[in-house]
Amino acid sequence: KHTLGTQTLVETFLKVYGCLGVWTVAKQVTSQCLICQKVNKKPQRTHPLGGRELATRPFQRIQVDFTELPPVQRWKYLLVIVDHLTHWVKAFPVLKATAQSVVKVLLEQLIPRFGLPETIDSDQRLHFTSKLLRLTCEALQVTWQHHTPWHPQSSGRVERMNQTLKRTITKLTLETGLPWTNCLPLALFQIPTAPRKDLNISPYEMLFELSYPTCLMGTQLPTLDLGDKYLREYITIAKKLENLRQQGLHPQTVKLEMKTHKFRVGDWVLIKTW
Repeated sequence: KHTLGTQTLVETFLKVYGCLGVWTVAKQVTSQCLICQKVNKKPQRTHPLGGRELATRPFQRIQVDFTELPPVQRWKYLLVIVDHLTHWVKAFPVLKATAQSVVKVLLEQLIPRFGLPETIDSDQRLHFTSKLLRLTCEALQVTWQHHTPWHPQSSGRVERMNQTLKRTITKLTLETGLPWTNCLPLALFQIPTAPRKDLNISPYEMLFELSYPTCLMGTQLPTLDLGDKYLREYITIAKKLENLRQQGLHPQTVKLEMKTHKFRVGDWVLIKTW
């Protein structure tokens, strides 16, 4: 009855006998059955999604997008910029979602503070595909990559950050009664200093290699022991950052020379043709 499947074989066997590990044995029997391999339906594994080149330094590769907020005076839009490596976010209020606003923020705010990025990616809206932006990138030797409209997940990082920003700003406006333009600096303080769920390290620590000083650390005067404590803390963070570079930065695209299966040239395999 092994052609009826692993579960049927196990239940039939256990009606008469008792055995530990019978499921493993039954699984081996059905997996070696040629008829079962040809006929039984197997779960189809989804192919891994493609990705971008791996960022190795902060603000080497960034993602940008515009998000709309309720009008306050003349401000209506936020230009949101997210670093692919550290997830550090910068958001700048602008009057209109135009290419001129993007160029102005890049030249006056982002590049003087964080250096020249190698790659910028975004969707294909008009303010990101204009001639002005293309000529600016050519002059700065920056590569601008546009996401395909049929795969909106490509903008997932900045879209999730847009939601986080709006949620944080909404909470702050309800708590303080201030307009979102006044609450934006507080939101840009809270988000980068909060630990990431995947690495348990905040973007602030990844960027500056130090934990953000808070009132929880106390106001103790500098002593030798306190200096040793800060030194040990610095070494711990440095080790975390090294571990991040070695293990946390999973490449989004698999290289051709990377082995992804156990098969070798000359092995016999079954190919489903129907």
